[in-house]
Amino acid sequence: MRHMKKTIIFLILALLASGVLAAEAYNYALNKTPVGTFTNAGAAVDGSLASSAVSGNINESPQFFTIDLGTEIYVGSVRINWGADALSRDYSLRVSRDKKNWVTEFSGLDASGGALASGTRAQLISTRRYTIPSRYVQVYIPFGSSATAPQVKVAEVQVLPARDLSFKLLDVNSYAVSGKRAIIVYRTSIGATAGQVLYGKDPVKLDNVATNMESGAVNSATLTGLDADSVYFYKVKAWDANGNAVESEVKNFRPARANLALGKKASGTFIYLPPNDALVDSKKDVLSRCVDGITSYFKGMATSGSVRGADQAVTIDLGGNYPIDSIVCYWRALAYPESFSIKVSSDGTSWTEVSSKVNAGEGALARSDAGDPMRVVSAPANGATARYIQVFVAKDSPYYVKHANWDFVQLMEVEVYPK
Repeated sequence: MRHMKKTIIFLILALLASGVLAAEAYNYALNKTPVGTFTNAGAAVDGSLASSAVSGNINESPQFFTIDLGTEIYVGSVRINWGADALSRDYSLRVSRDKKNWVTEFSGLDASGGALASGTRAQLISTRRYTIPSRYVQVYIPFGSSATAPQVKVAEVQVLPARDLSFKLLDVNSYAVSGKRAIIVYRTSIGATAGQVLYGKDPVKLDNVATNMESGAVNSATLTGLDADSVYFYKVKAWDANGNAVESEVKNFRPARANLALGKKASGTFIYLPPNDALVDSKKDVLSRCVDGITSYFKGMATSGSVRGADQAVTIDLGGNYPIDSIVCYWRALAYPESFSIKVSSDGTSWTEVSSKVNAGEGALARSDAGDPMRVVSAPANGATARYIQVFVAKDSPYYVKHANWDFVQLMEVEVYPK
């Protein structure tokens, strides 16, 4: 009998080691102290489903629930038990190291598809970024978003760590390449804490260095001062939190020769300047700032009307039909859409959608001419022939804003590159 028990114990340990049986990961949210707009917030981290945290009215203001894990971890998944009769159908999951700079893991999440469990809807969200170690986890519900009740309920939140922490370089791409600059985007298996791109015109002498603008599992660095008539070579070097390093092979790209949108006529609803800011230049036509080649907050940014009130759009007339390779949008990182689309047309009447449900928050992080943070998204058009390009943000679509009383998004620039 004793021999049989030892055999069983040995078998269980072997199965655990092989991953056939997985021990329940430690819940880093357990008994922490959440902050935000929810009352009775402690009920959502007490390890039971006996009671719930209750949000404020989502029809009056955005609602959020932030958990300080007390230490930095690689977040692998988050399990949320929503009140079955009072749940969000459009929420975001965010993480942060400092509670100031947030990374959106997912947006547009719908809890109604979760599994029923003790009067709740349980939803398990596996994070896809494996960002740099995060200390804060936030559930964010946009103002006026879809829900089964004006005040939603969260019975429990569990934050579980990632299991695979090997540091690998997954892919490297030149992204949003213009005539004078290029953004290099690369992914790592877990979050990089530092990284750089070495580049130059000679593949054996990469004597220019661009450091990361964003570090995580999705990383980006901006290469500047480029010559449109040259081929550039580059490689990536990155480090994780433990000092482990990875390095890519040398790759190359040629800067784009022509931005078809530069200086062209723009129309639409992005006709406002930042509210109550005396430092912003008010003399220049607002819509022209979307196509002037300037990304400064003070001179080169256009603000939309209310996303809650109506559709918002910028339409650019290229002056002729061209086969389009890509459209690049530069959004201010403090006010951007989490679901927008790109449409093209040859006559301004019949439109074809070439990109849909694009989340600007998943774009590369870059800096404007004046140092303001931007989110840059490059959308492929796959050679579609078009004269008109439209950046479209639908009414009531999700968006991120720094301040709860903002209901607009802000566009720095649109670039259009031919095939």
